[in-house]
Amino acid sequence: MRSFDDMDRLFDEMNRTFEEFRTGRRHGMPALEPGADTGAWGTEADGSVLHEEDGEYVFVMDLPGFEREEIDLTFEDGTLSIDASHDVEEDAEGHHAMRSRRIARSVSIPGRVGEEGISASYRNGVLEVRLPVEDGRESGHHIEIE
Repeated sequence: MRSFDDMDRLFDEMNRTFEEFRTGRRHGMPALEPGADTGAWGTEADGSVLHEEDGEYVFVMDLPGFEREEIDLTFEDGTLSIDASHDVEEDAEGHHAMRSRRIARSVSIPGRVGEEGISASYRNGVLEVRLPVEDGRESGHHIEIE
């Protein structure tokens, strides 16, 4: 049976591979375009998806088991970064142990974003970030989660 750390590494490798396919960096393939097959950028294989709706980019990611305070979001230079980490206590066969769980993901947003209008919510293990489409200049912005 695989440990959670092995599974986390496997998901990280899958995220990198999907990002390479999405951006066209894998084997010279063209980048996925909005609406290509899935109606969204990227994939739902890692529990996340980015799509455009009503003048906003909407990023949704499954993050079960985390508390809102354990998730850090930033937006800088067209990239949304998610970093979630927490410690987990394990008690197996009379042995008490602590281990850390961390998920880090960076998502390239395909267009300009109005940073001041970015909002995020986290409910029932699902993170949703809304980034309004704008023709302004990007800089950097930390995002509070509601």
